[in-house]
Amino acid sequence: MYALRDGINNGWVDGPRIIAAGGVGITGGHADISGVKPELMELFTSENICDGPYDCRRATRNATKYGADLIKITSTGGVLTDRATGTGQQMEMDELREVVLAAKRMGRKVASHAHQEDGIIAALKAGVDSIEHGTYTGSAAIELFKKTGAYLVPTLLAGETVVRMAKESDFMSQAIKEKAIRTGGDMQGNFEKVVKAGVKIAFGTDSGVSKHGNNAREAVLMAKAGMSEMEIIKSATVNSADLLGMSSLIGTIEAGKFADIIAVDGSPVDNIEELLDVDFVMKGGKVYKR
Repeated sequence: MYALRDGINNGWVDGPRIIAAGGVGITGGHADISGVKPELMELFTSENICDGPYDCRRATRNATKYGADLIKITSTGGVLTDRATGTGQQMEMDELREVVLAAKRMGRKVASHAHQEDGIIAALKAGVDSIEHGTYTGSAAIELFKKTGAYLVPTLLAGETVVRMAKESDFMSQAIKEKAIRTGGDMQGNFEKVVKAGVKIAFGTDSGVSKHGNNAREAVLMAKAGMSEMEIIKSATVNSADLLGMSSLIGTIEAGKFADIIAVDGSPVDNIEELLDVDFVMKGGKVYKR
């Protein structure tokens, strides 16, 4: 990912504007390799897998050294890994705090994958900039979102996708299938509560779980959860630029900013599904689709 980002930034290849995250996770946690032969686990285990606060400080600095624009952690278990913790908290508070501190010292923001509220609360208390998924955000977490100013990136498309995968494919274990159907199904309803509570939302899809190119489907799901069309568009532009610390360069159409523009035939404010068929794409003033 770093090489692709650099190639695009240097003009060697055409591509999207990439802000590349470096993953930091704990041994045996959601970000760690599992389910294969021990020799393969040893081969594919990242140097950014850590244990304890000071080792996680090292891992964060290491991720930054090798090119991470921001740090991505996994404070809870995930849907597609089989752990006894399920989707509950995995990283400890001292580990979370050290990752955030080390990242801030190196000028990097921190995003945290988190499903259950215990892990969401821990990550927010540690000072992360965003929570990805936030499936079981409750009243205590909502209060912390508002207090800290952190963003929720709901990834409803990932939830919809894992439910479909669980029902249609055979590669998941039965335990993961059940977890996928339960967690993916809960995402939409819980997001409705978060929207009504006024938590700051930034657009994100967790693509790679879903197919690349289907990103706009997230907007349709957000609308079904009760978010207004204008707020959805704002989440994908103004809010996302703010979350990335890039509001001076992107997010709005203004003199002095990158000319990153899309256009559609109809108004997405009237019908959000217009975003499913983008007719014009400009990046940095260069037209890629017309």
